[in-house]
Amino acid sequence: MSHAIGRAAPVLRGRLRLDERGAGSALGLGVVAATVALLLLILPLAVALQGRQLAANAADAAALAAADTAMGAVPGEPCANALRLAEAGGAELVACRIDGAVATVLVAREVLGGSARAAATAGPEGGG
Repeated sequence: MSHAIGRAAPVLRGRLRLDERGAGSALGLGVVAATVALLLLILPLAVALQGRQLAANAADAAALAAADTAMGAVPGEPCANALRLAEAGGAELVACRIDGAVATVLVAREVLGGSARAAATAGPEGGG
């Protein structure tokens, strides 16, 4: 029996001829499919977490703007400035409460068809 040099002879078991040609391609395809499936599961979670963080950033900025205005450091009405900063951060101002120089805001931001909400409070230490 003559075989080409550098090529392994196929393994014979019973009447079936087992050949491993193409096994690497199948394995590679499986790895790619598993990676794509994992990305499809992780990507929405990452987008939701980013949306939540962006809502928190907008809430912080809005609360600081409102508190600065309430203390007289910035001209205007505290909740109007909070609204302006929340919108600049891509969020909607849901609630704004001013208690002396302390501002508390609640903002919402649309994320994947849902809503990410965040609250923040800002003002002088001790509630000044």
